[in-house]
Amino acid sequence: MNKGTVRKIIFGAMLAGFSAVSFSANLIINGGFEDPTGTAIGGGGGWKYYSSSEVPGWDGSNIELWGTLGIESYEGDYHAELNAHGQSQNAGPWSISQTFATTKGQTYDLFFAYGARLGSATDSNEAFRVDVDGLGFTLTDHIVGAWSTYSGSFVADGDFATLKFSSVAQDKWTYGNFLDDVSVTATPIPGSLTLLTLGLAGLGAVRRKAKAK
Repeated sequence: MNKGTVRKIIFGAMLAGFSAVSFSANLIINGGFEDPTGTAIGGGGGWKYYSSSEVPGWDGSNIELWGTLGIESYEGDYHAELNAHGQSQNAGPWSISQTFATTKGQTYDLFFAYGARLGSATDSNEAFRVDVDGLGFTLTDHIVGAWSTYSGSFVADGDFATLKFSSVAQDKWTYGNFLDDVSVTATPIPGSLTLLTLGLAGLGAVRRKAKAK
């Protein structure tokens, strides 16, 4: 096998590997709720509510952002409360959503952190529903003062997908559903990172052989 053919094989492996690495990019904008366009709540504890238009990436109901009041954020300085301030501005259960580009048939990994604000998730009606491209479920196991995390996957059924978080009940409308560190990433193709490693090693071998000559 000549050096040109070897190089083509190596670079092909490297391209596959780099493609897999790019899959790790988060498709969710502002998944940590760190970037409100309105007046920020400031450092330390406290909270402030925003219209969804003031929180980049997100649509839907009002969104409360919290600092360290009650619980440290899972990631960064802020986290969100799904059941936000402003009952008169919301006719039904609270919901926030974000739409992002996908590739039909591609598998994506979903991750987020969640916690309860007051009481138990069930007694305070802090249960909430998650929906995205055929994946739908309700979470009721979160607790006060600690973060739980969800990791799962879904297969895209089109060119766009919408991730939606919805409260289950509204009779205690100011309670519940802390969210943080939301991410959606394309699942890497099995073996792609191995191909990248082999490609780099092979390229190094070709260079060493060339220098030896």
